[in-house]
This record gives sequence, structure tokens and C-alpha cells, in this order.
Amino acid sequence: MTGTLIDGSLNVGQEVELAVSARKARVRGLQTHRTKLEKALPGSRVAANLTGIPHDEIRRGDVMATPGWLRPTTAMDVRLRVLADAPHPLRHNMFVTVHSGSSEVIARLRLLESKTADPGETTWAQLKLNTPVAAVKGDYVVIRSNLTTLGGGEIVDPHARRHRRNYRPLLDRLASMQTGSAREVLLKTIEVSEPAEFRVLVNRANLQPEAATTELEEMAEEKLVVIVGRRAPAPGVLVYTGGGWEALSRKARSFLDANHEQFPLRKGAPKEELRSRLKMAPQAFHDVLSMLGDDGVLVEEGNLVRSPGHLPNATEKQQAAIDEYLRLLDSEPFSPPTDGPLDPELLNLLADENRVVRVSDSVVFSTSAYEEMVERITAYIRERGEITVADVRDMFGASRKYAIPLMDHLDHQRVTRRVGDARVLR
Repeated sequence: MTGTLIDGSLNVGQEVELAVSARKARVRGLQTHRTKLEKALPGSRVAANLTGIPHDEIRRGDVMATPGWLRPTTAMDVRLRVLADAPHPLRHNMFVTVHSGSSEVIARLRLLESKTADPGETTWAQLKLNTPVAAVKGDYVVIRSNLTTLGGGEIVDPHARRHRRNYRPLLDRLASMQTGSAREVLLKTIEVSEPAEFRVLVNRANLQPEAATTELEEMAEEKLVVIVGRRAPAPGVLVYTGGGWEALSRKARSFLDANHEQFPLRKGAPKEELRSRLKMAPQAFHDVLSMLGDDGVLVEEGNLVRSPGHLPNATEKQQAAIDEYLRLLDSEPFSPPTDGPLDPELLNLLADENRVVRVSDSVVFSTSAYEEMVERITAYIRERGEITVADVRDMFGASRKYAIPLMDHLDHQRVTRRVGDARVLR
């Protein structure tokens, strides 16, 4: 593979990746002007002898980079200058040929300030590419139509989203990304698509990871950004702006407040519901949840999350129903009534508070009765080696209606194990 080494260095034995195809290879040898090298430096023309990839899979326009660093793109925002001698004004949504590095692809030109751009004019534009290319912030592109050069410009955001035309906050953000300091570039890049994953952020801002890490850590100290995950920015770590993190926290609080109002008897909301509301991947959500807990926004309890001050709260009427239900359970502890069950929300509350144990959809024991039954069953098995449903029925003077669900429940809880018609301890 031959070309110009734009940035970084290449060493014999180094693993590399073709950025568009994501095929990995290893550098077996290096040459510059037919002179063998152990290490190639930026700015030089280099021929790299690669192993691990067939030569016919390398195409003009491929870019060789450190694995995982350079992501291909199909949309880029550029500061575009139309040539003064261009044959006609550029039109919004017209097709052009884009030259970036040694690649040549067809793209749709999306003008971001007006419907047309006259010869000699400089404007903001987005290039929506038909084919992915490998490019970074600061790279230059040329656009052509047939054999005529129309203009060129600098890539400001190599991984752009679709925008509204003449949207002033966007245009101001792009201007800051083009000419601002490293801090301004990082902040504006995060704002475009927060949370920004560290590796993607560094690529979009075209900064060295070490420089970006130092800047981000200083910004975190000043509360300008929030770094989620490990302390030092690294692959997989998410970065929010301070305002973006506050917005996320408000959204989480709002969700929990609404859930507690709708289900006042529940201990909390399922974590998965909150993850869906925040539209986050599982690993990212895990890290965000941990930080929201540290910030006092929520409390994690198993598979549930709740507001710090939330406690299940039964009304006076509901409390009377609970008291009556518990009285009925205690009246026949080993054969509790199954007709006229308690409201499911109240029953869930009792189960959450460990005041009852539900062994099936219809059979519920008070916790004290259940614990006595488990103690007597396990003692019986230790003494005699096994127990049958009939033994359980006779032990508690209960019908098979209760004995069978109880033993199935103990199997499920891994207290007992079924062997034929009997149960033994696990």
C-alpha cells in the first residue's frame, strides 16, 4: 500500500486497519523512495508491505490508521468556498463529485445557509456521501461536476447529522468548531451529539487523545463537562456537557416522579423502563445510573430505581384491606383462603415488605407461616432423607391444593430437588 503518511508514525510489526473496510493487517516492511525503514515519519511518501490482507482488497481511497481510531463517514459539514469562475451557482441538493484524499465519491450537496451559493461565495454546507470515506476534522475536500471544479473547503464536522437550513445556533457552533480553541472545539463537538463517546469525540475533534484527556479533565473540574465512567477518558467513557448532564438528570427525576405518582404502592420503577426512556445502551446506562446515584438523583435497589425520598404509601382504606387480609392468612396459616384475593398492588407491597410469600398465582402464605413450613420440611428431610407431597399434606393438615404449589416453589428456590415422587434437599 502506498501513499503519504499524513499524521503519526508507522513501525515495522505494527498492527493497522483499513478505515473503510475495517480489515486489519500488520506492517511487514516499510520503504521511502526505495530505502528500507524501521519507522516512517509524517509528511513522507511511504510504501507499506502488509501481511494479513489480500492485495486485491485494497482500493484507491483506502486510509490506513491505528485500529479503532478512524471511523468512516457518510455525512460531513464543511466550510465551502465556491470558485469565482464556477460556471453556475451551486444549488441545494444538487449532486457533486467529492475528492477527499485519494478517494472520489458521489455526494448530495446540502447548503446550510440558503438555497444557492454564487461563484466566489463562502458558505456552510453538508456533503451527504453515497459511499463511506475516511476523513477527519481539518481535512480538505474538492467538489466537481463532470470535469469542472466547482469549489472546495475544509471539513469541520466529519460525522454530521442532518440539519435545518439557516439555523443560527448550528452555524455559530460550526464556526466555533472551525476556529475555536481545543476547549471550544471539544465543547461544541459534544453538544452536537451528546453523550459523546471518548474515542468518537477525539476523532471528530481531530485531537490527540492525550491532549483531549488533559483538556476534558480540566473542563470536568470546572463543571463544564461531566465524564461518565472511569476517571480518565478512555474508549467506552461517555462525556456530557454540564447542561446536557443536568437535562439528563431532570429527565430521570421526571420519570421517577411520574412513576411514583402513578404507582404509589410500588417500591420503585424497573431499571429497564428508565433505560428505555433515556434511550441508552446497557453498558452506558449502567455507568450513567451509578453516577446519578452518586449525585443523589435516584437510589438503586436490585432491579428497581426510586427517588431518594420515596416510600410506598397506602391510604387509610388500603391499610384496612391489608390488615383484614393478614388476619385471614393468620386464621388458617397453612391453608389460607384463596378466594377474594387482595388487590395486586397491595399484594406486591406486602411481598416487597416481606410480610407475605407468594408460592403460586393463587396461594399466598404469611411470612411467619412460610418460614415455619420450610423449617419443618427441611428438618423432616434431614431426618428421613426425603419427603413426598402426601407427607407435606399430612404434616400441616393441608390439602394438595397447598402442598403441591409449596413444594414446586421450594424446588424453584433451590431448597429442594425432585427425585421421582419425592423431594430431597439440594
